[in-house]
Amino acid sequence: MREEAQVQEELIEVVLRVVEAIPSGRAATYGMIARAVGTGPRVVGRIMHDWGGGVPWWRVVSVHGTFPTTVRGEGVAEWRREGIPHDLAAGKLLLDACVVDQLWLDGVAQEVRDNLRNDAELSE
Repeated sequence: MREEAQVQEELIEVVLRVVEAIPSGRAATYGMIARAVGTGPRVVGRIMHDWGGGVPWWRVVSVHGTFPTTVRGEGVAEWRREGIPHDLAAGKLLLDACVVDQLWLDGVAQEVRDNLRNDAELSE
């Protein structure tokens, strides 16, 4: 059970660090992050809901470029602040104009995992 909890904690940490790495003015979808870290989009959504308040959560959207309705207003304000291309009337990002590259995201996720493992080995 303890090993399972460690895996869960590592997944949460990887997702949050990957989100932190998304540059200002750019975005990724839940599915893209899920592919990069090896889980499902709903898991990424749950992690963002429960632990994502301290990272730039507004840079992570659905495949349609939208947020859950509970955070939509706050997210749009952040898009404006960062100059992220969006359609205000539709309440969604213009993903073609701002989405990060999947290969880049995969590389970030791998680097985060490697750093976490190196940190864990150093602390042992």
